[in-house]
Formats: sequence, C-alpha cells, structure tokens
Amino acid sequence: MVEDAKRKRGEGEEDATTVMGEGGEEEVTSPGGDRDRDGGIGEFVRRAVSAGVGAASRSKDDIMRAAAGEVRTWLEHLNLNEEVAKVLSKMVIEVKTEIRFRPTEDGKLVSETSNDVKVKGR
Repeated sequence: MVEDAKRKRGEGEEDATTVMGEGGEEEVTSPGGDRDRDGGIGEFVRRAVSAGVGAASRSKDDIMRAAAGEVRTWLEHLNLNEEVAKVLSKMVIEVKTEIRFRPTEDGKLVSETSNDVKVKGR
C-alpha cells in the first residue's frame, strides 16, 4: 500500500516520485515509467514527430495529385480557339494613323507620322 507520496529531486533524478512501499522502504519511480528502458520517452517523441511529418508529406502529395488531375481535366475540355474568338468578338480595336508630308528647304519631301491605338470592350 502506498502510505505517503511526495515529489523530490535528487542527483540524476529529475521529476522523480518517492513512494513508501508496504515494508516501509522507499521506492523511487519516474512519472513516465523507466526512462532508461529501451528507447524511452525521447525515442517515442522522435518516432511521433517522424510519423507526423510523414503523414503531412503524404497529405500534401495527395492534395497536389488531386489538384493536378482537376486542372488537367479542365484544360482537356477547354476549347482555346473558341474562347479566344469570344474575347476578340467583344473587342473593338481602333487604329488612327496620320501621315504628313512636309517639304524641306532643299525641296525633298519628308514624312511625319503619328499613331494612336485604342482597345475598347463592348
């Protein structure tokens, strides 16, 4: 029977619990079990983190695979020629060009040009 339990920290025993046993002798145990056991809590944490990282990586791969499949299906059913024709049919492109010929002092003609392009949507 446990008569008395109290927290105590001794040399090399972090977070140890001292328990009075049936025969009156003190027994020292650690709250997480024996840490010196094969693997211990450090090994458990390492494995848990490794499993979490692996699961996250697999989830990311699955999401990317699904997204790539959806985009591929959308592109396969997209008729790009029709879509471009629809866009162009709704646009008006206005081009205004002026060309002027001016005589120079030596009698030659020189052209002066000005351009203006406007794109309008209907």
